[in-house]
Amino acid sequence: MLLRTEGIQKRFGGLVAVNDVSITVNKGEIFGIIGPNGAGKTTFLNCVSGFYTPEKGKVIFNDQDIKNLSPTQLCNKGIARTFQIVRSFPKLSALDNVKVAVIFGGKEKQNPEKRAKELMDFVSFPVSQDIIAENLNTMQLKRLELARALATNPQLLLLDEVAAGLTPAELPDFIDLIKRIRDWGVTIIVIEHVMKFIMESCDRIAVLNFGAKIAEGTVEEIKNNPKVMEAYLGEEHVH
Repeated sequence: MLLRTEGIQKRFGGLVAVNDVSITVNKGEIFGIIGPNGAGKTTFLNCVSGFYTPEKGKVIFNDQDIKNLSPTQLCNKGIARTFQIVRSFPKLSALDNVKVAVIFGGKEKQNPEKRAKELMDFVSFPVSQDIIAENLNTMQLKRLELARALATNPQLLLLDEVAAGLTPAELPDFIDLIKRIRDWGVTIIVIEHVMKFIMESCDRIAVLNFGAKIAEGTVEEIKNNPKVMEAYLGEEHVH
């Protein structure tokens, strides 16, 4: 077990965005989190990654409660994340974007340019590494974001809608890349609306609805869960 949450809750005024959510993520797996819009998925990820502090509960990483740590502190402990909207340095080259991550996020002394090029090759960056970031398309930016996250040498990688904006033709290669990252020794939690991505990449899945966890299990268990179908389709379509 690498990460577990115990009954975490996050409020925004009178709105309970995450309500008593407990999950366990094992080392070496891809763990998916799905749910309808507004279910609390990104808020939950923000609680795990230090952007929000839960009012209740625990976030345990490597047997340590990290609930009150900042994103920078969590990065140093081995947690990295990506964002649905890629936050690159638009005026820098793609390679320099990764070099910055190596210099400021890497935990070991290494040649920044050599390491950055290795990471760009690992994510199969499809165009010249010297291209300016503002000229990249969605798929290229997604791969750049993954290379930057991997530059911090994470044990746990949090992905927020990493497949959003990809075309159906681009999706299979991207699923293969995520699996290669897992096989590289990085545990992954992914929030996603693209069900093909979730069903073909994840080992286990948790489902949130109105801030609460309504199901957790393997892909087959989730596909056949009446509560999940009701959350997505409505009760009248299930019964």
